[in-house]
Amino acid sequence: MKIAVIGGGFTGLACALALVEKGVDVVLYEEASTLGGLAGGVRKNNWKWSLEYFYHHIFTNDREILGLAKDVEAETLIKNPVTTSFLNKKEVQLDSPLSVLKFSGLSVFGRLRMGVGLAILKLIPNGLFLEKYRVVDLLPRLIGKEGYRVIWEKLLKAKFGPFASTVNMSWFWTRVAKRTKNLGYFEGGFQKLVEKTGEKIIKLGGEIILERKIKRVEKKESGKWLVDDTDFDGVVMTVPAPVMEKILDVEMDPFPKISYLWGQTVMLEINQRLINGYWMNVLEKNWPFLVVVEHTNMIDKKYYGNNRVLYLGNYLPEDSKQLKMSKEDLITMYLPYLRKVNRLFRKKWIKSVAVFRKPFAQPVFPVNYSKELPKIKTKYKGLYLANMSMVYPFDRGTNYAVKMGNDVAKQILSDLKQ
Repeated sequence: MKIAVIGGGFTGLACALALVEKGVDVVLYEEASTLGGLAGGVRKNNWKWSLEYFYHHIFTNDREILGLAKDVEAETLIKNPVTTSFLNKKEVQLDSPLSVLKFSGLSVFGRLRMGVGLAILKLIPNGLFLEKYRVVDLLPRLIGKEGYRVIWEKLLKAKFGPFASTVNMSWFWTRVAKRTKNLGYFEGGFQKLVEKTGEKIIKLGGEIILERKIKRVEKKESGKWLVDDTDFDGVVMTVPAPVMEKILDVEMDPFPKISYLWGQTVMLEINQRLINGYWMNVLEKNWPFLVVVEHTNMIDKKYYGNNRVLYLGNYLPEDSKQLKMSKEDLITMYLPYLRKVNRLFRKKWIKSVAVFRKPFAQPVFPVNYSKELPKIKTKYKGLYLANMSMVYPFDRGTNYAVKMGNDVAKQILSDLKQ
């Protein structure tokens, strides 16, 4: 049995590894020059560790990716960083029930109401039933209008922009239910985990082909699958749905038409600390970035040339002007806001700037999305789908990418026994 896995992100890597561990012949194709997808990273000459293009960490209950790390012998680090929010021109800690109760930006009743509402969501074992509600309709009723207006409405609008009113409540439940106080990271960066996974795939007999953009996948009369010019018994498509539809030359049921946002990060090396926390949500109006992640407030700067490294992160609609701006223009736009975050900040702090962008980074899940969600196993024998719009109701993320890769591998192995 020979299987093609198209896409070298964590879904494709996990699937390929699970298959080769069971003796299946696998070829993994990746368009980029390195593996990792959205979790891939860069390593500068004076850095000891790589750093992700887009900020990453895991939660301590992310069993699937922790299992992968153990399988490929990648060391996991558990940290306890501080999460903050920037509101009313101040950085405030809002990452625990106690810190919320102390938050003077809400009335005492507002704090209690929000705390109770979030606790209810945390206790729900499976929040899929909430998908029939929109966040903008149900969340104010659950946590109170004050807490919603001051905090969550701003976060929702900052992240989803023009699509904020379409997001369903099941998605929001996952953001509360999965979150843990302690966070995890991998020694050497996520790219090290990616590399170790790729190395094990090859060691067990799998093949990885980089810088190969697949243009066409079609079913032959013989029952084989033709991937460009090579025959396979089966194909796993892990690329985003809009990309998959362009290259898959078979009559498929329509994939759900959902909206996507681009991911954009501006990565800065600076010589002084900008914020107190590791992760700071921005809760101000008309701000050009939605989050500041000072990575070196969680991982020691000695791994990054002794400079501090931070991200200014955004999810952006396709027509956003920021997606067309140079890094110089973006820094010019951001500078006044960085000074608002830290009045001592000066442009001379900046040692380097890099900009990373990726389409289809954030799917937007509308109400009752599960009714439209395609199955991993298609109506065509040997064709399997596994992309980030299918991890629903969970958000995009490495843990659920690994889980989906494992799930599709299990389906293939089950089909092989029949």
